[in-house]
Amino acid sequence: MSQKQQYAQVALNVPIDSLFTYKIPSHFTSQALPGSRVIVNFGNKILTGVVFELTDKAPVIKVKDIRDVLDEKPILSKQMLSFCKWVSQYYIAPIGEVVFLCIPRNINIKTDIFYQLAPDYVEKLNESKLRDNFLFDILDYIKNHKSAVTKKQVEKKFKYNDLSKQINALLESGVIYNESLYSKPTKEKIIKLVNANFPAENYQSIVKENKVSSEKQKKFLEEVLKYKDKELNELMKETGIGAASVNSLALKNLVIIKEVRKIRTSEEIFEETEKNVTLNSDQQNALNEINEAIDSEKFTPFLLFGVTGSGKTEVYINAAKHALLKGKSAIILVPEISLTPQLIHRFKSRFGDKIGVIHSKLSDGERLDTFDRIKNGYYKIIIGARSALFAPVKNPGLIVVDEEHDTSYKQENSPRYHGRDSALVRGKFFECAVVLGSATPSMESFYNADTGKYKLLTLSERAGNFKMPFVKIVDLNLREKLKEKEYIESETNFIKKDFFDLIDKVRLKFLSKDLLVDIDKRLERKESIIILQNRRGFHTYIECMSCNNVEMCPRCSIALTYHKAIDLLKCHYCGFAKKKPQLCTNCGAQKLVEMGAGTERVEEELIKLFPEAEITRMDSDSLTSKNQYQKILKDFYDKKIDILVGTQIISKGLDFPDVTLVGVVNADIGLLNPDFRAGEKTFQILTQVAGRSGRAEKEGEVLIQTTHPEYFLFGNVKEHDYLSFYKNEIRTREAANYPPFSRVALIEIKCEDRILAESKIKEVFNFVKMKDENRLLDMLPPNPPLFSKLRDMYRYHLLIKSPKQKDAPGSYLNSVLRAVKIYADKNLPTKTHLTIDVDAVNLL
Repeated sequence: MSQKQQYAQVALNVPIDSLFTYKIPSHFTSQALPGSRVIVNFGNKILTGVVFELTDKAPVIKVKDIRDVLDEKPILSKQMLSFCKWVSQYYIAPIGEVVFLCIPRNINIKTDIFYQLAPDYVEKLNESKLRDNFLFDILDYIKNHKSAVTKKQVEKKFKYNDLSKQINALLESGVIYNESLYSKPTKEKIIKLVNANFPAENYQSIVKENKVSSEKQKKFLEEVLKYKDKELNELMKETGIGAASVNSLALKNLVIIKEVRKIRTSEEIFEETEKNVTLNSDQQNALNEINEAIDSEKFTPFLLFGVTGSGKTEVYINAAKHALLKGKSAIILVPEISLTPQLIHRFKSRFGDKIGVIHSKLSDGERLDTFDRIKNGYYKIIIGARSALFAPVKNPGLIVVDEEHDTSYKQENSPRYHGRDSALVRGKFFECAVVLGSATPSMESFYNADTGKYKLLTLSERAGNFKMPFVKIVDLNLREKLKEKEYIESETNFIKKDFFDLIDKVRLKFLSKDLLVDIDKRLERKESIIILQNRRGFHTYIECMSCNNVEMCPRCSIALTYHKAIDLLKCHYCGFAKKKPQLCTNCGAQKLVEMGAGTERVEEELIKLFPEAEITRMDSDSLTSKNQYQKILKDFYDKKIDILVGTQIISKGLDFPDVTLVGVVNADIGLLNPDFRAGEKTFQILTQVAGRSGRAEKEGEVLIQTTHPEYFLFGNVKEHDYLSFYKNEIRTREAANYPPFSRVALIEIKCEDRILAESKIKEVFNFVKMKDENRLLDMLPPNPPLFSKLRDMYRYHLLIKSPKQKDAPGSYLNSVLRAVKIYADKNLPTKTHLTIDVDAVNLL
């Protein structure tokens, strides 16, 4: 009896929420297994896919064959595929996009459409009717690129979602042409190693017998004898010998050359002094609980709630060590990998080369080698940002989500998964301990711990019994003159009267005397200072005093920020930039006033006030290379930098013993945003940055400047009182039916036509009302968000709340949202873009 024909349901990395059926040729039956990569035809392209499941039934009559199988054994386990399926279903994301989070993007074989300039493009351009400057910018980009480019590369360069119209205009005019080409997949790096094939004591006789007369060859042989497995290219450069001369020595059997694979790893340049750490009783108790869960091999979720500086990292390290002793591996998630060089250094100093690091700055080669070492079980501990959760780690016993409250764990584009919540689900699938750690837990996580869903582990004291910093709230509405004489007499007299005169002359509204005096004190004592201003640029906007017009981005509903270093007004969302106008673009008046202060301005004014101090700014404008962040932090640790000025990136993961002052220039940024999480986010960032101060013997101080000192959360920050903040905030959330009491989903429609976008969001609103047959959902009327236009697209939001009391697993909400997706795909015009964000974090 003939065996039944087998078919593979294949996941492809395309934005279609479906698996695709392919016939498995008989010679691939033993290889085309779930979790294996295969080469298939898809339309007019050739793509790499992953076999998701097998079936003996074909949904259609004509089914294409699998062209090839890339893997001898499956690279993804059945558990991993089940986890991917959950992520796809819960977040309503295409299954292929989720599966390919597990695999480095450039190791797969595929064809793509590439564009390049026509040989006679200048003549074609002159003949054409093209007059749009933006089309000329695209042409310049294609011209200056070393090779042909894809549409996606052009869109990424100019920060556009879809440039089909512009690309087609250039194609139709004959200025560019396209062709289908294979993309080059990343390959293993093969190097040659060289060894001598004779003992060192025989050197003279060997040279004589083999008539080696060339001085370079003699020098090369002398050097080879000094090493074992020396890299051939390095030795050739050192000795100046050519390839032909080396081949001549190899032919005479004097040297042995072998090819081996070289593993590419990213350099971590941050280092700090090693400490002998003894866990205190709180840390030890927490560790014992986590270790018990690892031993039980059952899913156990923990919330490790510890004040800033309480030694959570040491608990993670010791728990990971226990997992390894039990023959298991560990995944350590951090909000942004570049912001945690200390954590990586501490793990590497304990576990050596068993640590694999995953982050967006890795080269394609480094990604491939890291992936292969995870796959073969060499790397036992993986540290990375949210995407590291999808690493095909074997037998995980521990998953840690450090700074679990951080919004960076939520992916902004498809698949819009939440790293923290998905980590808990992966822990369920793999039956392992999951530890969420934070000094300022999210409302959802602390509520889950408070109600017994998670085990609560508390670290109430700083490690080493160091004191929490003293926090002072400075009211910027009150500008009382400091009692200079009294101050000078009561201190060490290092502050002179002319310093106060200088402060009075500068009259900086954004830097209080309290803060400047404290900075001067710390500089005198050779102590380190962190200044937080959570806004980039020099001035935050330019306003006309005649007509009140603010210089806005033409593509977004956002004020342009002035950057003095590049002398441009710039949009921080789409990248649009222009010269600062001399006259108001609305009324032509000369009364343009620069308002607000960003990090660039704060840095400049501090340099004027403290010319002898070494001051460095750290924000996304100033960080241009992957090692720059680490270098700045290393210099700050080594006390080559006195004052570090930056955005919220300096509030994360810094542990420097000499920081004794943290200043917050404007604590109100973000506080008044139309977002139910505004208060929570403000409390978290202030508490986190405050926690950078006084982490050793020297006492720390924190000055927080605000124009709203009456707001309750400032009192909680001052007293380091998370629990009071939580109790107050949770009551508000319950009254308004916001998370953790409900799930929220955000439906967004965007379109270049504002009226069309508005009408379609209302259409979707009516559709949801109709599908909500059980009347469980609570919907806010559709409205434009705070940033109503981004990158030329008008935006409308529909926020849906699903009470957990009535729909605990969220399956009812999920079914309604799936119906919305199907309805939108069939009925909405292609020029409107609909997105569904489950458990949305960004409502702006």
